[in-house]
Amino acid sequence: MPGQQTAAARWPPLQVTAVWQKLEELGALLQDQLRKSDSDLVAGQLARLLVIRSCGYLEQVVFEVARAFVFERSGGRVRTFAHTWIPEGRNPSPSFLVEWVGRFDASMATELEQILAADDERLSRELYFLVDRRNRIAHGLNEGVTPRKALDLKNISNEVADWFILKFNPER
Repeated sequence: MPGQQTAAARWPPLQVTAVWQKLEELGALLQDQLRKSDSDLVAGQLARLLVIRSCGYLEQVVFEVARAFVFERSGGRVRTFAHTWIPEGRNPSPSFLVEWVGRFDASMATELEQILAADDERLSRELYFLVDRRNRIAHGLNEGVTPRKALDLKNISNEVADWFILKFNPER
């Protein structure tokens, strides 16, 4: 339709950008708290929240870029059908991410597997750790996440999310 902006005209989707901005603000707040170092309790609580939000950000990216991709590349009943098969609320573990990407394209799944396995499986290990810590925090269990580790996990989340944003760009 004339005058209507397509999903590809706004990439990444606005929902992804909004969640990323909030994540970055929280990361900056935690870094600022560490510089002040006047309250380990506050820094610890911010670190826990950052872990939850980092995992949630990656989860949102995976599904929002898939929705936008499907919207841009399909129409009518195919689009409607495909959108009903995009699940929500799945932990972004490495095994799930590879399986999910494989539903779109086997070669992309292979590429993601290779990326996750590189550097002695650094990304894979860190993603499993991120998901585990998010779940432990959410259930009130002892999680043992330092503020520095929380910031590292945020970077891991961003690194993997960036891959999804790049690969699912409908204009690619």
